[in-house]
Amino acid sequence: MAKLSYSQNYINNKQLIEKLLMFVDFNLADTIIEIGPGMGVITDELIQHNKEVVAVEADQKLFSKLQKRYATVKNLTLVNTDFLKYLLPEKPFVAVSNVPFNITANLIRKITDEKSKLSVAYLIVQKEAAIKFVGAPYAHSPLLSHLLQINFEIRCLMDILRTNYSPRPRFDTTFLMIKRRENPIFDEPEAVQFKNFLVYIFERRKPQIKDALKSLMSNLQVKIILSNLNIPAGTEIKKIMFADWVKIFNTFVHHAPEKSKKIISGSYAKLLAEQLQLKKINRSRADT
Repeated sequence: MAKLSYSQNYINNKQLIEKLLMFVDFNLADTIIEIGPGMGVITDELIQHNKEVVAVEADQKLFSKLQKRYATVKNLTLVNTDFLKYLLPEKPFVAVSNVPFNITANLIRKITDEKSKLSVAYLIVQKEAAIKFVGAPYAHSPLLSHLLQINFEIRCLMDILRTNYSPRPRFDTTFLMIKRRENPIFDEPEAVQFKNFLVYIFERRKPQIKDALKSLMSNLQVKIILSNLNIPAGTEIKKIMFADWVKIFNTFVHHAPEKSKKIISGSYAKLLAEQLQLKKINRSRADT
């Protein structure tokens, strides 16, 4: 029996759901995954689109109610499990979710994983988190924002008033879109090297861009790069836009010494290993 793995605030406004789903491009995949259907308010609308809908619900009581409610619906499959443990389909899918706030980052990491077949995700998330995923210049950019933007476009589509929820959340929320890019910015080898570059830079914990880059390039190279991009030397790395990181990286690839390229090698794989180990530790704690 699956236990409730996270709490959630549910939208109580049917008209709002209809408005939000007008943003959804249902033509991008034949399978729709709804994460945390709860009372079925969003599910009611999704099953109208003649697509295969898979609704993943962790709470046993809610799952039982959903089973009774949709017993005769042919194009809906209900799954009673924690979504973070759910095996994603090996075919393109659209994800729709009113995301539980406490699993937002882990959920997004899962659906945008390199093996994921996600075409596009439409997620109701905490507004502060959404802006961070979009990143500079709208907010300080964490590493995850830049890693996501290699393969995905990220946009805030619409803000949602707290009065539309039961119970009412303590935070403002936003409808966030994460859509796979039609034309990748890098080929696979370049993408790996770019990830290594970003992870290495961010893990130096040098707040200013000039100091962060000096760990890999000469003072003159750093000065030229920043001058060409009109970036002040004292700019914080969390304020650097993704497009500028791409330009900085391209300069690094063409002009940095080979020893610098060897230094960053494996940085991204190491980060993934550390995150996996942390997940295992958290999972073992949760089971005790």
